Amino acid sequence: MKRLLPFVKNATKYLPLFVLILFTLSSCASHSYMKVNYQLPDNLPDKPAITKIRLSVVDQRNNPDPLSITAREKLKNFRESYMLIMAPEGDTPVAGVYDLMSLFETVFRKRLDQMGIRVVDSTSSKIPKLELAVTLFQLDLRDYKWHFRMGYTAMLVKDGNGFIKETISGESERVDVPGMDDSGTTVSEVYADLINQLDISVLLSK
Repeated sequence: MKRLLPFVKNATKYLPLFVLILFTLSSCASHSYMKVNYQLPDNLPDKPAITKIRLSVVDQRNNPDPLSITAREKLKNFRESYMLIMAPEGDTPVAGVYDLMSLFETVFRKRLDQMGIRVVDSTSSKIPKLELAVTLFQLDLRDYKWHFRMGYTAMLVKDGNGFIKETISGESERVDVPGMDDSGTTVSEVYADLINQLDISVLLSK
C-alpha cells in the first residue's frame, strides 16, 4: 500500500493537466453537425393584413458543398446537419437538427409565426407565396481564419405572379482558435442578421 502512495500523490498532482488535455482533445474532435444560433427580431412589426401564406425554400447554390477543401479537412466528421439553437447567449435550448434547406424553412416559419402569419400547404394562387432561394452558403478556412459567406433571394408571389424580389448576402470571419468550436460561431455571427434583414412586412405591403 505504501508503494502506491507516491503514484497516487503524483497522479493527484497532475490531475488538472490530464483533465485539460482530455478537454482539449474532445473539443478538437469535430461533430457530425454544426451549431447555428438564431434569435427572432426583438422589434415586432405591425401585424399585416395577410394571415396565411405559402412558403418554399429551394437550393440554387452553384457549389452545393457548404465547406471548402481546407474546412472539410478540419471538420472531418461534419455530415451537413445543423443544430438550431434559439436562445439568448448563455442558454442552449435546441430547436432541432436539420439539413440546410430545412434550417432555412424552419427559421422563416418562426419569423412568420411571430408576425401572426400561418404557413399553409396549399396550391391556391389566391394565397400569397414567399419563395426563398439559397444561392450561397460557404465556410472556408484559410490563413488561420474561418471565412463564411451566405446569400439568398426572396420573392413574393401573388396570383401566380412574382411581384417583388430581394437579394440579401453577407459574410463574416473569425480567427480559428485551437480547441474552440469557431466554425459554428462564424456562421452564427452573420446567419441571424441576414435572415432578419429581410423585411417581410415591406414585401407583403407591395
